[in-house]
Amino acid sequence: SCRYRTSNLLLAGIIPGPKEPDPDECQKFVRLLVNELLRLWKIGIKIKTRRYPDGRLTRVALVGIICDKPAAHKMGGFGSHSHRYFCTLCWIEHNERNSAAAFMKNAFPPRTDQQHRAYMGEYTKLGTKTAKANFVKEFASRFSEFSRLPYFDMCRMIVIDPMHNLLLGTDILLPC
Repeated sequence: SCRYRTSNLLLAGIIPGPKEPDPDECQKFVRLLVNELLRLWKIGIKIKTRRYPDGRLTRVALVGIICDKPAAHKMGGFGSHSHRYFCTLCWIEHNERNSAAAFMKNAFPPRTDQQHRAYMGEYTKLGTKTAKANFVKEFASRFSEFSRLPYFDMCRMIVIDPMHNLLLGTDILLPC
């Protein structure tokens, strides 16, 4: 299938080991990608085609990040997937995930992009690792480079992929 040809793949990056980096270290790798996405959104790029030999201005937007739950939390600036506030869509607490309310729409206050960005802004002002760890423990939020994209909704545009969500059974942990 042409879908899996290497000429049709985009490898945005590989984060080197030997250990998995912490969420703040991951953002250093994402920064370069976001810089490029910002340039492609604001300035765009001229692409020459047979129909437009002088080039046609094309702008690019990231419309979603699809990954497993731990990566979604790291990329989106959320606390750990095992945090007391484990959901990226609402403020359900971990001990409420098996309650009847967990499966009812709007039973818990929603997380909003505006609120999450405000928490990310507060996180960046903290100076020490201890202060940052305490902040994440309380608010389940940290900085994400993707928040620099003005059009990107941090709570709605990061999606858990179907394989991890359904086939591997992690949907049990995701009431929203």
